[in-house]
Amino acid sequence: MKKIEQIAIYGKGGIGKSTTTSNISAALAEAGYRVIQIGCDPKSDSTNTLRGGNFLPTVLDSIRDGEKVKLEDISVQGFKGVLCIEAEGPVPGVGCAGRGINAAVSCYMI
Repeated sequence: MKKIEQIAIYGKGGIGKSTTTSNISAALAEAGYRVIQIGCDPKSDSTNTLRGGNFLPTVLDSIRDGEKVKLEDISVQGFKGVLCIEAEGPVPGVGCAGRGINAAVSCYMI
């Protein structure tokens, strides 16, 4: 069984987390690693550059509809095969994005 490594990047808003994370994901993908990037920004844009700005429904929006959600419903392959998922997060300044990440990970053990 392959070992799974996880990297979490967090911090104050507006400091470049999405840009940094997307660049790390792109570099790892170019190096031959299988990469999944799960964003939890309220704007749902952490994977935007990896997926060329194309629309991607968030995990929280998808599960709110009450229907069973499949991985292909909430993900898209981006640059060099990076699997992009946007969990969504709370309204800015209202709390932690943990709920979105927990929903994304617990629903889909990728």
